[in-house]
Amino acid sequence: MTVLWLSHLAMAGITFESPPLHGAPTVVVVADDDGRPRAGETVRVVHRPGLSGEQEQAIGITDGRGRVRWTPAVPGRAEVRAGQEPLEVRVAWARAPLGTVLLLVLCALAGIVALGHGLRRA
Repeated sequence: MTVLWLSHLAMAGITFESPPLHGAPTVVVVADDDGRPRAGETVRVVHRPGLSGEQEQAIGITDGRGRVRWTPAVPGRAEVRAGQEPLEVRVAWARAPLGTVLLLVLCALAGIVALGHGLRRA
């Protein structure tokens, strides 16, 4: 009985067809407590919720199957809201940011130069 109740709760609410990735389209699915799709529901996303740089963006209105397409524009923490129902998500990077890769390359070059300088003095 408990398993049926827990599976019933897992079906309700906001879900994603694929995990949200920065710049990659995904589909947000909104269902009611019975697992039926909620059509005509306004879906919004709040990037960086609770911080001073918080930004709210409208994703769209769900279709007859309770679905709406979303391409996350900002990586990091976000809160997807369908009506009054929120869902906290983490939008992952699709690939490593260019700044991070550049910093790692510069650190590796600095290490090689320091090693060469240390070996030359010995």
